[in-house]
Amino acid sequence: MTVPIVIDYNFGGEKKAVPNVKDVAALAGVSTATVSRVLNNKSHVKDEVKLRVEKAMKSLKYQPNDIARSLRKLKTQTVGVLLPDVSNPHFMRLLGSLEQELSLHNYRLLIGSSHDQDEKENALLTVFLEKRVDALILATSQSDLSLKINGFFDESIPVILVDRVASEIQVDFVVEENEESTYHMVKYLLERGHKRISLINGSRHISTVLEREKGYHRAMSEMGVKVDIVYGKYDQKSGYRLTKEILTHRKERPTAIVCANNDIAIGVLLAIQNCGLSIPKDVSVVSFGEIPLQDLVEPKVTCVVQNPEKVGEVSGGILLKRVTGQGGDLPERVVLPTTFREGNSVKILG
Repeated sequence: MTVPIVIDYNFGGEKKAVPNVKDVAALAGVSTATVSRVLNNKSHVKDEVKLRVEKAMKSLKYQPNDIARSLRKLKTQTVGVLLPDVSNPHFMRLLGSLEQELSLHNYRLLIGSSHDQDEKENALLTVFLEKRVDALILATSQSDLSLKINGFFDESIPVILVDRVASEIQVDFVVEENEESTYHMVKYLLERGHKRISLINGSRHISTVLEREKGYHRAMSEMGVKVDIVYGKYDQKSGYRLTKEILTHRKERPTAIVCANNDIAIGVLLAIQNCGLSIPKDVSVVSFGEIPLQDLVEPKVTCVVQNPEKVGEVSGGILLKRVTGQGGDLPERVVLPTTFREGNSVKILG
């Protein structure tokens, strides 16, 4: 690991890296947004919290960048929105709700798709910083963002995570419940006599992948049934390819397939059809997330129903509080409930 250093040209020696806002927040035990409010003499900061921040700054010998702070006061009325795939109906609905909420306050959106590629996500984060966005809405493909968004913290730019969470950072997030919802969906299959249940999941560094896997694993373990998980990406191609492998290369195929998201589910449906099999006669299917235009498609896939419009609305509300200095000292952590919708894609086994 490379240790950053600062060269002192007057004396030719080396000294420790200059402390930043994140260092102050960590030492004071608060969020970077709270440090920003203390630096900018904003209200809504308790005296005790303010003293902790000031003590941390003194201990670290932190010196605010006055030039950067003055430049940050020039608002651009833009919000960076970085999602995995804006063509996915789930994220399209989230984006539409968010835009509606923020446009009422004259904010414009700068939108990017990472396609769950870390390198592309990091490049777009840099672009948003260069465009001087006033806030960032992010559905990250990475489990640890601590080094990737330091620039936003240093510039006191609010960061709100949506759909997914990340470790090592204390920021606002708005997500939907994943583990318990998946648990109940798998229990639904088990209660109908299924034992060979395959989970087609996404990449393991994404938080929703891990949470949905936990729910699946818990339901299967409680019944003493062997787990069967295959990993790919949150897309139709993975769903199609992995389903073809499961159905054609195994001596004993599963009686049911759990799709970790709606894109995977579309690929699963196509693969089952192309294998000359039918749902639910030959294999049952359930999905985390509803299939687009489900009313026009047969069979009706039993699924966990999400509410991305609500995610967009709530995250937009939190963002507006942050950019106006009205947010609280601690990050807001919102977990929205899902619902379960029974279709006709599951066969009852004897």
